[in-house]
Amino acid sequence: MAKLDQLDREEFRHFAGLYPHQVDGVAFLIRKGRAILGDDMGLGKTRQAIVAMNEAVPEGVILVVCPASLKLNWRREIRMVDPDTPIEVIGVKDGSCEGSPRWVIINYDLLAKQADRLHGIPWSGVILDEAHFIKNASGRTSHVMRLLGVSENARHPVLGPSQVYLLTGTPMTNRPRDLYNLLRCVGHPASRSFLSFAKQYCGAYRNDFGWVTDGASNLDELNLLMKEVMLRRKKDEVLDLPPKVRSWVPVAIEGASLLNAHRRFANWLAASDPSKPNDTAFLGELQRVRVALHKAKQRAVAERIQDVLATGQKVIVFTAFTDGLRKHAATLGDACVTISGEQDAEARMQAVDAFQTNDRIRVAICNLIAGGVGITLTAGTHVIFQDLDWVPANHAQAEDRAYRLGQKSRVTVEYILGDGTLDTYVAELLATKMALIQAVEMEEAPDASILADLEARLRALGPAFLLEQRAAAATGDAAARIAALSAVLPRGAQVAEVDQSGVHEFTSAREPGKVYRVTWGRGGHLECTCEGFRWRGDCKHVREVRANGS
Repeated sequence: MAKLDQLDREEFRHFAGLYPHQVDGVAFLIRKGRAILGDDMGLGKTRQAIVAMNEAVPEGVILVVCPASLKLNWRREIRMVDPDTPIEVIGVKDGSCEGSPRWVIINYDLLAKQADRLHGIPWSGVILDEAHFIKNASGRTSHVMRLLGVSENARHPVLGPSQVYLLTGTPMTNRPRDLYNLLRCVGHPASRSFLSFAKQYCGAYRNDFGWVTDGASNLDELNLLMKEVMLRRKKDEVLDLPPKVRSWVPVAIEGASLLNAHRRFANWLAASDPSKPNDTAFLGELQRVRVALHKAKQRAVAERIQDVLATGQKVIVFTAFTDGLRKHAATLGDACVTISGEQDAEARMQAVDAFQTNDRIRVAICNLIAGGVGITLTAGTHVIFQDLDWVPANHAQAEDRAYRLGQKSRVTVEYILGDGTLDTYVAELLATKMALIQAVEMEEAPDASILADLEARLRALGPAFLLEQRAAAATGDAAARIAALSAVLPRGAQVAEVDQSGVHEFTSAREPGKVYRVTWGRGGHLECTCEGFRWRGDCKHVREVRANGS
């Protein structure tokens, strides 16, 4: 990893209060200019981006786009690096500053309302926090692309700020196509054509309604491609943190509401026509079961909270439904704080600070989404999930509110599962999805048979749920099934990074006298002189260089 130019590493580390891995992260961002920092949650992506931006563009105005709940945290982090710098936070009561701001912080939801002003400013640098927010086409994504100088025509060159940092601990939340917009933002040639990208990495195929692009293919090659623009470090690679122990805890639950919800779902599924799938109706029926499960697990989670408190530890509880959050808060009274989407950023930060510093506050009850990103809850050493989300990345984010820099104790994470219910199937599905995510982030990708198994499970969601119901009722052994799934993807040997030097020549098959050259372009990406690369941003020559790692 290249070090910072004309700057002594130890002096810089002392000045900015950075860990060694953060110094290397700053060097990576400055050297690349437009890059993705995909470090694990808790490794200090915010601090690295602030320091890198200050060093790379010491003059001008810098824009930070982040979720609403993180705006005040960004202001706090910037002031820890540069206490006197003027900061404007758009959309909060005390967000204005005297004179012209050096930093402007805005949340994604306000981009449209502030579009005229934002697009009229020549930004020196832009930081996108939780950059996976722009994975899908939307008005929000369009505004972000304009701010970054990314044309609607994917083949046009990227203009705009020279320093653009995309921060995300979960670069691929569900499937490879989630990466496409991130690659567009950093100007990677592979993002010149979505169809070409989808055919190569999303297992794209055409059916009667058009192209289907929600699959995955050539993940080992995608892994190498991402290394051209993304730096990702895992906690166990760079920090001497205490261990995190995750366990799936099946509990016996009863209740007529839950039984009726399962019966209703089974009857609906049996009566539905599999040749005419209705995603809206299907998810609606599943949601009824999910709500009934949440209510049925309330008592078990409340008892588990008391068990943890009896050991003297602080506990963090994540729930997907406001009803359960309020019931826990009413029971625990002054011993707990709540963190939910109903609060503004200031109230949320006050709750975090109280949990972190007040010994009388023993429990934090959090909404899984609102409390799962951008906050630090290292005073807690025990994390409990009352509900399961459909997206595994949301769980990873939430777990790491406690398991991050500043944590000095072992962190125990418990997922409470309703034994013999929908929970057991969803848990397995989440584990399978996580295997796909790790395929890009790990050093070794799974073979095709695992991907085929994943596709079969997703396509057979309804029948598989009924089979899971019978199996769970017969054995109740959810933990063993999940353990077997988690062992599917063993860690492999490290893949060597592509050497960023040299010229690779290939003779044209059609015109023997013509030679194509693969080199590293100014943006730090592999580029080829052939026509295929010109139009698609990818070609067989570039893929061969990546595959050979030379």
